[in-house]
Amino acid sequence: MREDSLERDTRALLVQLLHERFGSQVELVDTTIANRLEDYVVLLATLRHPTLSVVVKLAGPQAPYPYPLDRTALFHRLVATHTTIPMPEVLAVDVSYQAWPWRYLITTYLPGQEWALVQSKMNHQELTSAYQQIGRAVAQLHAIPFPHFGEVGLDGTVPSQDHYLSALTKRAYQRIVNPRLAALFLHVVDDHLDLFSDIRKATLCHEDLHGYNLLFRQAQGQWQLATILDFDKAWAGHQESDLARLDLWTGMVGEGFWPAYQAICPVADGYVQRRPIYQLFWCLEYADPSPKHVADTQRICEQLGIPPLAHFE
Repeated sequence: MREDSLERDTRALLVQLLHERFGSQVELVDTTIANRLEDYVVLLATLRHPTLSVVVKLAGPQAPYPYPLDRTALFHRLVATHTTIPMPEVLAVDVSYQAWPWRYLITTYLPGQEWALVQSKMNHQELTSAYQQIGRAVAQLHAIPFPHFGEVGLDGTVPSQDHYLSALTKRAYQRIVNPRLAALFLHVVDDHLDLFSDIRKATLCHEDLHGYNLLFRQAQGQWQLATILDFDKAWAGHQESDLARLDLWTGMVGEGFWPAYQAICPVADGYVQRRPIYQLFWCLEYADPSPKHVADTQRICEQLGIPPLAHFE
């Protein structure tokens, strides 16, 4: 999907796909590219007959990330069923490549602005309300239980029956690309095994709740959480993993968050001790050489009493 090929190639195929999914009368009125990477594009599309605004994700075989769109669709439906969080409706999904040159996901479009961009527009009262909404939403995600820890299958079950540390070890080797860094993380876990002895409750974990995956909108003069995006990394994990990342990322936790969260999901006393271990996982998984990320990683290494990392190679 080259920069200039959407109109000539992808658009024609997309129209065929829309005809198959919505009927021969459907018209593709307009498209806007929301995101584009190599062999991957996210489109905001306006349809007629039926009149509908949709989000279309197309991921080809050369896309830089696997984009498990079928799992994303699963989590969308799961969250829509078990929480009050507004979620896009899944209209079509296929990852087989049998009929089309890409994996695709089509959902309804929920308008909103990224949390990272709207915070500065809010006064103190609005910020407090927004953090309360984020706290309640994250807690609702963490209130969705699973019988075991691990990756969630397409039927919504967890095929393995792993204990937490076993599942965490598997995930570390999957998510931390550099084997040396994965080994470093697991060495830190081994040094703190006693901290994980009481973790037994598996819940839905998003694992990517940053400021660009939460959308807010204004309705009747009030800022409201519009939706949560990108469940590509979600799994049956432990709530503290999400919380640790929220604590690390700028602007994700503020006044009002914790009371709203803990009204639904209590936080164990041992969280503060485990928090830097979860944060190290993300630092090594992301492994961005930017000065801020390196500084964050070194600060967390210091908290854990391990030598600071100067680079991620």
